[in-house]
Amino acid sequence: MKFTLFFINVLFTLHSITIYSLPFVVFHGISDKCSNGGITHFTELLSNWSGSSGHCIEIGNGEWDSWFMPFPKQIDIACQKLKKMSELSEGYNIIGLSQGNMVGRGVIEFCDDGPPVRNLISLAGPHAGIASIPLCGSGIWCILEDSLLKLAIYSNFIQAHLAPAGYIKIPTDIANYRKGCKFLPVLNNEVHRNSTYKKRFASLENLVLIMFEKDEILVPKQTSWFGYYPDGSFSTVLPAQKDIS
Repeated sequence: MKFTLFFINVLFTLHSITIYSLPFVVFHGISDKCSNGGITHFTELLSNWSGSSGHCIEIGNGEWDSWFMPFPKQIDIACQKLKKMSELSEGYNIIGLSQGNMVGRGVIEFCDDGPPVRNLISLAGPHAGIASIPLCGSGIWCILEDSLLKLAIYSNFIQAHLAPAGYIKIPTDIANYRKGCKFLPVLNNEVHRNSTYKKRFASLENLVLIMFEKDEILVPKQTSWFGYYPDGSFSTVLPAQKDIS
């Protein structure tokens, strides 16, 4: 029942922002892959019910690379794949699932000469960062992840070998975040302002941000709405309008 309501909400959103039938692409979340049943079912149902062609864009082997391939490389792979899809030439929508939003937004901002993105529908995206590593489990990659984390989250090595490190923002370690984090400060224009990135993101016709009220994976959950902790404190969460680094 929960999945049905969730799916209907996405479908209604896609219909309401699309004047004519635009294709859409899906970027899945961490520890997932396009060939998994849930993602395949989601993409097919959304395509059938919306009347738009849909594609899940896989990066590398999906599950493993979602953990250990740095985002610049993930985005470059996605960008090259999207450029080869002639059906997207007149524009398309992106549906980002959790960490997949980092790839989706990276495509919007960094993909030179790519097909135009009209709308972004984000489900539980860590847009303003997260203050702890996503829940993982006991698999082999999770053991490797734990070992990497012991070294230092903002070290060059971890930034290059653990994808979620690219959007971890520790409120009490902002100086090292701005100095060492290689992805999110660039994506969010926090350090070196880039007018091109800003213009590309602002060119979206619609930005739909969906937060899960009972989200226990993203810390804080309000990051889905660009809300985050103030610098130096975990005491409260600022809304997007006041979360200015």
